[in-house]
Amino acid sequence: MDSLVKNGPYMNKLLLNALYLQSSMYSDWDSSFFDNQESNSKGLVFYERFKSLLPNYIDKPTIPTTVALLTCGACLVPYGYQSAGWVLSGMAYQMIVDLGCHLDSPAASKPAAIEQEMKKRIYWGAFVSDKFQSLFLGRPVTMHESTGNVRHEYLDSFEEMEEWTPYVDSFTQPGDSSVQPYRGRPARAISTFQSLLQLSKIATQIIQAFYSGGSQRSSELVLLQIKSDVTGQLGYWRDNLPLWLLFDPSVDTTPPPHQITPHALYWTLVILTEQAFLNRGRFNFTLDPDAAEASRKLCIKAALSIWRLVEAYKRVFTLRRAQYGISYATYCAALVMLQHTSHESNEYGECIQFLWTALSEYQKGTCYGLKRPLKLLKSLMRRLGSVNAGSEADEPVLIWPTPSTASNPRLDPDANRHLESELWDVSTLGNIPDDIFLADDSIFGMFGG
Repeated sequence: MDSLVKNGPYMNKLLLNALYLQSSMYSDWDSSFFDNQESNSKGLVFYERFKSLLPNYIDKPTIPTTVALLTCGACLVPYGYQSAGWVLSGMAYQMIVDLGCHLDSPAASKPAAIEQEMKKRIYWGAFVSDKFQSLFLGRPVTMHESTGNVRHEYLDSFEEMEEWTPYVDSFTQPGDSSVQPYRGRPARAISTFQSLLQLSKIATQIIQAFYSGGSQRSSELVLLQIKSDVTGQLGYWRDNLPLWLLFDPSVDTTPPPHQITPHALYWTLVILTEQAFLNRGRFNFTLDPDAAEASRKLCIKAALSIWRLVEAYKRVFTLRRAQYGISYATYCAALVMLQHTSHESNEYGECIQFLWTALSEYQKGTCYGLKRPLKLLKSLMRRLGSVNAGSEADEPVLIWPTPSTASNPRLDPDANRHLESELWDVSTLGNIPDDIFLADDSIFGMFGG
């Protein structure tokens, strides 16, 4: 902020436009500046400016340029520009190494110590962002912990006890029913990030062991041992959460959104761990019936837990501005419920109905690029006989019992008309047997590997 006000060394035009792009995703403000563009594309004017500025900054890596690439890359993924977001983030990761952010070296002066702290936070922030993108896109991790020696401790903790309250757009009219009053509470930003960092390290193990190109070459003994180790690490993470981060949606007051994200990621990793061993043909062995049934039940438990987390999130904050990691957790939960539950359960039907509605709301908020995953879910519903036939523009109509009051907003077929979204050939699902478990690339990543 100091550099922004004083034109200091840690701000440049590239970063400024990346911040404008990010801010536009969370604002309903309308202006002639946007030339009456749709809400899901008006911020892209800043991306165009970003692209025009990039050649001026690419030759000399700096801290603000690195942060600009990370910020813009993270924004483009939910926008529907998955490839561009992946490439820009990759450039940022290379700059991080070039700047030495991955090395923990002593500082000789106070200014040097401040810059070293910046580099440390950039490194770990990029590390976590890389894992979210890997999960969301179904691609290999790029940043590995072994490449650096950066400590987790931070020099200050000002963000820890700062009061957090929801951002209320000035465009919102007084009395707007979509804006719920929320009593501020400590942000706990540092310790919440530390909990996410721990989960990100576990996510790396899951991706590399179960969803990489070499997974099928691993022996049954090795894979089952890794599964046991990962399960133990996830259990340890959950058992050692600080009291303030514990959250039971059925009894506790809903915490800030960034404190819900670790719980959603935890249950997502549970699903990814168990689901890898339920995919027929994924490995050169199958679980025995009792173990497979235990894994199936654990996946359902995780999906139901994600449902309750997202429900609490939606009730207090709405999902229009939710981080895309939450949307991926919702997607995983929907796939599990469709694949592993019977259609006679009223609770399961209510859960699936809610998850579909939530994904639709994400798409109309900040996850504009969800059209392809939503088509995949719709096709899976039809293939499993769970929906009535209809056009691709129609929303799925569940035919098993659901509450009569459940809402199911129509998915706007033109939501991405301004974006260069990748095409998804739904006809390819016709070649998949109806009784097969979920394809590996449909659970790991919303867009395939």
